[in-house]
Amino acid sequence: MTADSPNRMTSLRQLRKGLAIYKTARSPYWMVRLRDPAEGRYIVRSTKEESGIEAISAANEFADSFFKRANSDQARKTTTSFEYYATQMLGMQKPSAKTHDSDRKLLYRQKDGIVRHFGDYDVTKITTKMIREYLLQLDKARGKPLADSTRAKHLIVIRKVLTLAVEDGLMKTIPVMPKQKTTDTPRHSFTDDEHKKFMKAAADCVSRGDEVRGVRITGHHVRMFKFLVHSFLRPTKGELFGLRHKDIKVGSNPPHLEMSVHGGKTCKRTSVTTPICVPLYKGMLSPFSEEGPDPNAFVWLPEYTNRTTAIDTARRIFNHILAKANLVDDEKKLSPYSLRHYALQSRLRSSNGKVNIYTLAKNAGTSVDQLERFYLKNMAPTKEMIENLHWRDEG
Repeated sequence: MTADSPNRMTSLRQLRKGLAIYKTARSPYWMVRLRDPAEGRYIVRSTKEESGIEAISAANEFADSFFKRANSDQARKTTTSFEYYATQMLGMQKPSAKTHDSDRKLLYRQKDGIVRHFGDYDVTKITTKMIREYLLQLDKARGKPLADSTRAKHLIVIRKVLTLAVEDGLMKTIPVMPKQKTTDTPRHSFTDDEHKKFMKAAADCVSRGDEVRGVRITGHHVRMFKFLVHSFLRPTKGELFGLRHKDIKVGSNPPHLEMSVHGGKTCKRTSVTTPICVPLYKGMLSPFSEEGPDPNAFVWLPEYTNRTTAIDTARRIFNHILAKANLVDDEKKLSPYSLRHYALQSRLRSSNGKVNIYTLAKNAGTSVDQLERFYLKNMAPTKEMIENLHWRDEG
């Protein structure tokens, strides 16, 4: 820098390590120079003071304020903030993903969303205590505690966001999430007697030619509900109603169908049915067709290209049959899902504890924990079932 440069330093006063004030030929004001140890650079600001005494006071005040902010929980850089990683997390999800809309809603609720609370925080500063305080704040704002399931969803979304920060190497571990009391909601399932009544009522509806919103109930619908029980599938777009002919292979020894399930709750899996599903499936195929069915056609309610419409139609037919069987109960609200619950409970009960619970869980796209919490828990255990569970634990 030349001697006549307007930026040349004319005076310099070292105040303490990393902090100094100086003047240049350009301005009558003293400048403050502060070393930022975290970034490894100097920060320069004008003190707006001509007096050296006033400039020293302004410099010390600036330094104290800077390090107070630096040591706070607020993010100093956008790329380390919770909001930055929340945006990253949503951007990685497909808009069609089941959790996308619910995650976005929890993150960006206008009054008490997760981002509104944690958005400006540096992810590395977020602690278990802060998360617990956030949940308490939610309860106070509502006047009554959040439902256990809703609290759990908040924690899941927070964990998802912080996981990305761990993957980026910004954090070593995710803070421990506050423990939440979990209340299991019992699965409404058919009893053996109710299932018999339902299937008889379904057959009667076919015989009478009952119609539901212009749709005549046929043997196809009855087979579909029976197939649901013996395939352990969920009555969803990704499982039963997403099943195409190309996803099915007929096996033997013993007879069964091997199904490729693409949109299940636990992602893609291969699942097998009980023997009765083989004639149920083959009974729908035309014996006069040499080429067989269109491999891309849906197996159940194929006339509906919109699978949401197919699901709605099946639910309305199910409710009609349920009413005809006198099984409508406001407390025990049976639904198409109840047929899957009946399938799992029935399999566990009829095996007298001999079924391999790991195999059943994997085949049904669930977990051993879920089977024990929601199915075994509500069943009167037989001696064989208890022995089987003990044997599994020891193995």
